[in-house]
Amino acid sequence: FIRLHKRDFTLTIGRVNKSLSNESKLLSSGSLAISNNALPIPSISFGINNFSPTYLSKFNLILKGGISHGWLNKDQYLEAPFLHQKNLFFKKQLNSSSSISLGIIHLAMWGGSTKVHGKQSQQFSDYLKIVFLRPGSNKDIEQEQINTLGNHLGIWDLAYEKKQNNFFLKLYYQHPFEDESGARWLLNRFDGLYGIELISKDDSFINKFLYEYINTMNQSGSFGATDSTYGWDNYYNHYIYQSGWTYYNKVIGNPLFTLGSNKGSYSDGVYIVNNRIKAHHLGLMGNLTKKINYKILFTYSQNFGIFSDMNRFKNEKKIYKFENGLIQRSGLVQLQMKYINKLDFEISYAIDNGQLLKLSKSILIAINYNFSLNSVSK
Repeated sequence: FIRLHKRDFTLTIGRVNKSLSNESKLLSSGSLAISNNALPIPSISFGINNFSPTYLSKFNLILKGGISHGWLNKDQYLEAPFLHQKNLFFKKQLNSSSSISLGIIHLAMWGGSTKVHGKQSQQFSDYLKIVFLRPGSNKDIEQEQINTLGNHLGIWDLAYEKKQNNFFLKLYYQHPFEDESGARWLLNRFDGLYGIELISKDDSFINKFLYEYINTMNQSGSFGATDSTYGWDNYYNHYIYQSGWTYYNKVIGNPLFTLGSNKGSYSDGVYIVNNRIKAHHLGLMGNLTKKINYKILFTYSQNFGIFSDMNRFKNEKKIYKFENGLIQRSGLVQLQMKYINKLDFEISYAIDNGQLLKLSKSILIAINYNFSLNSVSK
């Protein structure tokens, strides 16, 4: 990627991991919006990446935000759709040591062409409808004329931070939405990702601790949309873009949402078959010696599938494997050894074991060498 800075503004062109939300960057299970689970999506982004003072500073408010246009892959489509992303965050300094921030991340898949629904509108006028969340025109599918054009999703992101001496505390909550019911009316109740992160600047045995709880069971109810209700949210899935919130067969958001297929169900292809989740996630980092650091991650989850599949299997009087919740456990242990100033050696062991996924184990060995062509003058 190429990144250009001018004062507070940044222009980025290419593939780059977008750390937009407030989760722990080192220990989190993954943002509900955009995590590092999938390859970064090529895009053109413009905005203020770091909190900057504004004319609202008299209210102790600072802001950051941005907008981007990206290109997704073809996957199960005839033509690849586009990705629209925008975000806006406000932070208020409560006192010299603590602050609170609130932001929204809005994401939308649009355009492209699918096997079932054909070519989708992708003129500049359609782009403006995506940006301002407007319905489609009379040339679009009837449902797109009634609702907002394209596949929209995102999160509300709330965080509290406190710094005191060598101690840092962060509390955060990500509330997902797939339509107006979750974004405006919060009808999906308390669905979301809850996190608490504790960091000590001391080189101690444990200097970073994280606990996250993920619950996405409500989804604004268990039935589809009617004339009087918005219907289930069905996180990361969409009736037009049936590969869902994925890129090259990887979930773009939190990786606890899992892919699969059920022929004759929501889609005949691969889609998000599991988005109703209860999960506990732990992360630890610290120092074994002055030159050896470690990281440990552990996740315990119960997985209940999706409402639409559950209802279909019940109607057909078939056994739905997710009905009582499939248990899954995932873990990682990583050691990083610093040999010389610019050379690091890293070894990781990871395992997935449970009822949801096949048993898998992996080992990663990495040698990192950091160098600079610039001499540093004192």
